[in-house]
Amino acid sequence: MYSLKAYLTRNLLITLTCAMALLLYLLFQGIQILTQDFVASRLQHDADSLISALEPHADGTWALSADRLPNVYHRVNSGHYFAINIGEQLLRSRSLFDHVVSLPNLKVGEQQQATQYVGQEHWLMFSQTIVKNGQTITLWVTEDISSLEQTQLRFLGFAAVVVLLTIMILLFAQHLLLKRGFKPLEQMPDAIRQLRLQGQEIDTQHTPTEISPLIEEIERLINQLGQRVQRSRNALGNLAHEMKRPLQGLQSYLDSLAPDQRCEGSKVLADLHHIIERELKRTKIVGLSTPGRFTVLNDDLPPLIQVMQRIYPERQIDYQFDKTLVMPFDRDDLLELLGNLLDNACKHAHRQIQIQLCIEQTNTSNQAYQIEVSDDGEGVSETNLEVITERGIRLDESIQGHGLGLSICKDIVESYQGELSFTHSTLGGLKVSVILPQPH
Repeated sequence: MYSLKAYLTRNLLITLTCAMALLLYLLFQGIQILTQDFVASRLQHDADSLISALEPHADGTWALSADRLPNVYHRVNSGHYFAINIGEQLLRSRSLFDHVVSLPNLKVGEQQQATQYVGQEHWLMFSQTIVKNGQTITLWVTEDISSLEQTQLRFLGFAAVVVLLTIMILLFAQHLLLKRGFKPLEQMPDAIRQLRLQGQEIDTQHTPTEISPLIEEIERLINQLGQRVQRSRNALGNLAHEMKRPLQGLQSYLDSLAPDQRCEGSKVLADLHHIIERELKRTKIVGLSTPGRFTVLNDDLPPLIQVMQRIYPERQIDYQFDKTLVMPFDRDDLLELLGNLLDNACKHAHRQIQIQLCIEQTNTSNQAYQIEVSDDGEGVSETNLEVITERGIRLDESIQGHGLGLSICKDIVESYQGELSFTHSTLGGLKVSVILPQPH
């Protein structure tokens, strides 16, 4: 299993990181290009100024008017340099000091722009070859752009901080949006809990349309399961009713036989009646099928007691439980368990039956649900108690009289990893104890 919120947040973080990294790269490249274009444009202006400041002498040499040169060319290592090659004559700016430069070999009218690292400086160089007064002149002008690049890096660092803050703000905004968007989904556990506690349908008017098909499918499956279980129970009840008439005819036939021929058939017929009555009682006890619903004792136990009182009107059933107690087990299973326990107790009690349901603390600090059903009947001996405990599943064969439905109880208890035990009751009869652990 995975968290949808974490999945969306992780993907947003990856997407934003990649997008912002690409944005920073493009921003850096763009600033670098703009800076170099700006410096190159300024170098071209300086080259034009140098060309206009060139003056030929009568002896065929050339000179630059010092008053027309910017001061940066007079300061050593100022970061602004030039060199002019006129024939055999080379004019250099004072700022070059002892730097050795080589001018490119260009054709007339050709221009060139290049960069070069010299020591701690990064030069952006502009070169061109022109003709002035019939003389070919090659001009080389450069500027140190390392300080501009440091400024670019500082700006890029600032931009990275802004981008990081933006990513954090966007992630926080997405967290709020997801929290708000998933808020209707947070109500789903309560809605499903109400479905399990009270059988209420889930309200789809206030849920996102994306999960409405899921809710509808859940409700459809629950209804379909309930209908199937109900049809099976109805069919079983109808079968039991339909079998009564042929069994009555069989009983009449047996009554017409001789006593020695009647014994074995009567025993088999009694077993069949026994099974039919058990299935009819199970149908009455459980009632309508509600698969998946929890057992609300205050709603489900009193009707079960009333059914048992109608079946055994001469019995008195005392029950004790917390009215707010909800047992997190399937209602149909628990009603069948309680119904069979009560039916067994009512059948063998003289008059009084007690049932108690509560929560107890286990040795592992976990909670468990305890059910105790006692009767004031004849009870069973110590030997028979051991046989019941050992042979659990085939209880109806262990002890004559005590066992109808107890094998079903054993199956239900084991399906929830619970325990079923038998002891002597303080009322004088049998006490059946069931412990069901808290489901995970």
